[in-house]
Formats: sequence, C-alpha cells, structure tokens
Amino acid sequence: MKKSFRNFFVLAVFTLMLSATANAEIFTAYLSSAQEVPTNASTATGYARIVVNESTGALTFTVVFNGLSSNQIASHIHAPAPIGTNVGVAINFGAVGGTSGTISGSTTITPTQLSQLRAHQGYVNVHSANFGGGEIRGQLGVQRPVDNDGDGRTDLSVLRFPNIAPPGVAPITYWNQNSTSGTQIGDWGDANRDFPAPGDYDGDGKTDLALYRDGSTGTGQSEFWILRSSDNNVQYYAWGVNGDTSVARDYDGDGITDVAIFRPGASPTAVTGWYIRNSATGTVRVEAFGITGDGTNNFDTPVPGDYDGDGKFDIAVYRFALSPANNFIVKRSSDNTITFQQFGNFNSDYILPGDYDGDGKTDYAAARTGALSTSPLVWWILQSSTGTTRTQTFGRTSDLPAQGDYDGDARTDLAVYRGGATATAASAFWVFRSFDNTPQVTTWGVGADFPVNFFDAR
Repeated sequence: MKKSFRNFFVLAVFTLMLSATANAEIFTAYLSSAQEVPTNASTATGYARIVVNESTGALTFTVVFNGLSSNQIASHIHAPAPIGTNVGVAINFGAVGGTSGTISGSTTITPTQLSQLRAHQGYVNVHSANFGGGEIRGQLGVQRPVDNDGDGRTDLSVLRFPNIAPPGVAPITYWNQNSTSGTQIGDWGDANRDFPAPGDYDGDGKTDLALYRDGSTGTGQSEFWILRSSDNNVQYYAWGVNGDTSVARDYDGDGITDVAIFRPGASPTAVTGWYIRNSATGTVRVEAFGITGDGTNNFDTPVPGDYDGDGKFDIAVYRFALSPANNFIVKRSSDNTITFQQFGNFNSDYILPGDYDGDGKTDYAAARTGALSTSPLVWWILQSSTGTTRTQTFGRTSDLPAQGDYDGDARTDLAVYRGGATATAASAFWVFRSFDNTPQVTTWGVGADFPVNFFDAR
C-alpha cells in the first residue's frame, strides 16, 4: 500500500550554498461568523491574506468580505489570542464601507507580533454596523496545502487519468472544488509520467497546479511543470533525475514554494541527498541527510515540515526498519540541531505530518491501518503544544489519507479520500472538522481518481 512510494534518506550534513534571505511569509485566514466570540447568525464570509517581510518589518494585507448584514466599519488583526478568545487590536486595516468589498494596504509589524502570527495567535476581524464587536472572523495561519483559491481552506481536488498506455501522452484532468468559487476543470500533465507537486510557486497566496515529471531513463532529466495562478503562464524547472522524489516546500521562508528533490544513494548504506533551489536567492542548497536502505524493506522517507515553528520547512525523514527505527529525524532550520522522536510504526502506519493543534508547528502524526480493508483507521498525533498524544478513530484502512485545513481554522483536519467501489462510482472526502469536532462528507470524484492532497502522506 503506502510502500508503493519510493522514498529513502538522514544523518550527515553538507551544505553547498546557504544564503541569508528576506523572510516574506504569507498568512491566510478564512472568515466566518462561526469563529466570532460570541457567534452570530450572519451568513457573510471572506478571507484575509497577509504578507510579512521579516527583514524590513513591512506587512501588506488584503481582506475580502462578502454579504455582511450592514456596512463594514472596521477591520483589524487582533493578537495574541487563540481560537475562542477575544483580545484587543494589534494592527489596524481601516474601513471601506459597504456589505461586500476589499480592504488592502500596507503597514508595519513588530518582531513580537510576527512571532504571534507564526504561533497562530492572531485573528482577523471584520466589524460591521450591526456587529460592532465583529461580524466575521478567522484565525491566521500559514498557507494551507492545496488551497487553489487562496481563501484559507484546503480544496477538494482530484486527478483523473485517461486510459492511454505509455509511451502515449495521457493528459491529466484536474477536478477541483474551490471553497469559494465552485469547480474548475483543466487538463495539465501526463498521467504516465507525472506526480502532483502542489505549492505556491509564484507567491500570490494560491496553490498552483504543479507536477513533478520523472526522467524517462536511469539518468534522465526530471522536471517541475507549474501553471502559475497569478498569470496562467507556465513555469518550468529542469530539476532532479530519474528515481528522485519531489519534496517541494518553502524551505527559505519567503512565502514561495521551492523546487526540491530527495535523492537516494547508490548503495543501502549511502547517505541520501536533498537538492533545493532557494526561491528567494536563486541559489542551490544541497544537504546530505538520511540513509538510502534497500528501498523496500528498510529506508528513510522524507517528511518535511515546520517542526520548530520558525516559518521555514525543516528537512526531515521518517526512518523505517533502520536504527533507530520508527523515528522522525528532523534538522531544525532555526538552529541546525538534529532531533529524534520515536513515534508510529511504518509497518502499519501512514506517516502524516501536519499542524493538528494549530500552534504553528508541524506535529508528529501517523494513522494506523488494520488487518482488513474495512478495519478502522486510527490516528495518533503527538501534539507539539502540549507534548500529549491524541488518538482518534477516523476512516478505514482502504481509504487514502488527505489531511488538510478544510474548515479554515488554521488547524490540520483529519481527512480521508474514499474511492468509489468501481472506476465510475462516486468517491467522497471524509473530513473530521477540528473547529467543531464533527465529521463532514462531501461527494467528489469517482473511483478511478487520485486525491491531490495524498502528496503529503508517506
């Protein structure tokens, strides 16, 4: 099952090029009345997109709101406060009036306020004449995975593959249900060669349709193909070779996804390599981190995440059947310290990094499969905020994990994709919403489709 992912890699460190970068981070929030304290009956919605340049202290903002019950009178960032708590104004956005509109501009942010946003301790509030204390509100968090419309919520997104055998080209059809703008359908890529590599490669706060194309021969050139959401232009990078694994994430903290691959060595004892193109500088970063293993019975698999909460993805692997087995091994970007955490069991578990407790740090997480396809899927999450383990039964063994922030509360939701019983039968996303601890089922896709958000499962 999950062993079909060819992943390998952990322990020496070699840096070819590391440059100081301006950390232009992007935070988003989904705005609704449900997050207001107290809640109200407004049906208005909206989203906020905040871009911060750490080196200059500059902050730019865009707040979009629709369907307020009365004219908008104010909007702010409030901090520090978690979900469910009210606190005073930290940064003022001003007023544009009307029941629908866009507020945009620039201001400054202090280092303390930035650390609060990184810890998900800030929220955006839009105030109206009828609701002076706030009509719609949303918790700010880092960009969500597979958020193609940039509204602060993970979209339902699947790939549909035509039945065209190689070497023919099998154009992939994206079926994407955006949370604000309905469905979008488009052809992009070749099902016989490509794997989804979603990310925000142009820095506009929206996930781009992106694919990693494995080289056609043993030393063949691999490629990233990106359809930029900002201008619908195609961006291309020749990066990696046949046998590499895409690990594109934002490693330099500039709000832009960096093209990156993970490469196994030539022998089981060889150290694996990470090849990262820093988008902030255009420089190349190469790090030896991980052990190759035999690729089948033992190996390291890449599990990058922001485990230290500094706004940059850390290089990390999960070690399977090598010593020390069943460990998350992380090189923290904040201080270059290497940490080990035993958690889960790759023989039976999916490894599913995500920020499930909403503190701005990636949690160690796994979902344990059972003996039968109908056996329950049991999620185990070591919460970084408390150091305690959360256990939750959700889904079944035959489901594909698809964790993401589907309800827009800046916390990763437990989620699975349940394929239809036949190639043409309806499939569904099952989401356990972290905001209200309720399950939500949405029919989307058919049995032959592949969920894009499975890209972050190992």
